Amino acid sequence: MKKSQAIVLTALTTTLAAGVTLWLLSRRKAQRRKDFVANAGYEMAYDIRYPVKYRRHKRHNGHRDSHF
Repeated sequence: MKKSQAIVLTALTTTLAAGVTLWLLSRRKAQRRKDFVANAGYEMAYDIRYPVKYRRHKRHNGHRDSHF
């Protein structure tokens, strides 16, 4: 294996590991938020504390969700 190939392979591996780590951390944060909201009960105004972020879906296929 050439030195340049080893450097590229190391860079790709490091980037992939960092991406997976950040993805797992974001999933964990979202799960903690969902758990907090689920345990809050009806008296907690969770929609003020954690507002819904409106964003476009990746795929529409010509259809829109009616409840968002």
